[in-house]
Amino acid sequence: MEEIDWKLLITPLLSFIGVIIAAFLAFFSSSFLKKKETLLKISEKILDKKLEAHENVLQLAKYLRSTISDNKFTVDKELITYPIILANKDNYLDWKKDLFIKSNNNSHWLSNEVINEIYFIQDYFLNLDQTLENVHDENLINVGIILKNDFIDLSNNLEKKILLYFDNGWKNLKTISNNKKHKLAKKVSLERFEKSNLNKRHLEISKYFYQKNLDLPKTEIKPVTHLYEIAPNGMKINMVKIVEIANIDNSGVEYELFFQENEYNNKYEKFGYCDLIMGYIRFADASRTSNFVGVSSEAINLLTEWINENKE
Repeated sequence: MEEIDWKLLITPLLSFIGVIIAAFLAFFSSSFLKKKETLLKISEKILDKKLEAHENVLQLAKYLRSTISDNKFTVDKELITYPIILANKDNYLDWKKDLFIKSNNNSHWLSNEVINEIYFIQDYFLNLDQTLENVHDENLINVGIILKNDFIDLSNNLEKKILLYFDNGWKNLKTISNNKKHKLAKKVSLERFEKSNLNKRHLEISKYFYQKNLDLPKTEIKPVTHLYEIAPNGMKINMVKIVEIANIDNSGVEYELFFQENEYNNKYEKFGYCDLIMGYIRFADASRTSNFVGVSSEAINLLTEWINENKE
């Protein structure tokens, strides 16, 4: 029997094995590339959805801070403006509808930080709904003047979170997790709401309940206000510092009053409190719990006139 020469079979065998390996690698490579291409297409779709969702919510933020004016001015000659959302009830209802639709349609594509702000805005307007139930239609603009800075703050906070996503968050392609908290921490929410004009100026807003009242309210009041006169030598004199604080039952705000004779004295002395509801000045101790005498601002004006007329 003729002996087989295995050396002659090695080359064809290696060629055959090479073909099999090449075919396997080609199949594996093709499958890998196809899978990668599919994932890339899905990632592009997800990114497009997330970007579109954040752009839609950005429109909410911009509209939230949009204001208009009736060409009326404050005593300081500042133009009075108010949110376009509170120009009339139709605008308000359209805004709430738009907020609901865009929030729900885009919620799965939004970053968790943006979702937190959306939920806080929704909670704010739930509280505002209860207030506006008592407000006559013709008083809606007056309430809008009081709440304008609330709307600006809500808008700015939402916009910051959206821009934060555009800066870096877009790299995360995961949809929102059901395990994440969609609302801000309760303590944070309460602190932010307590600082809002809807809370701090509730008593002032209540003047517009149930009846027509076309008197324009004060615009935003600064937390700290400085009043003074300028002496002939340029020195600040008769300096009064007014500091906004919560009133005793935390239902609104009042103001601590401090006096300093001139700017070089370097020490303000507290002499009482006042409110902007009744316009009373109260000469009270720091506890605000003892008996005090409330003197109307009109009486103080009369006293000032008398002093000016009769001082030596």
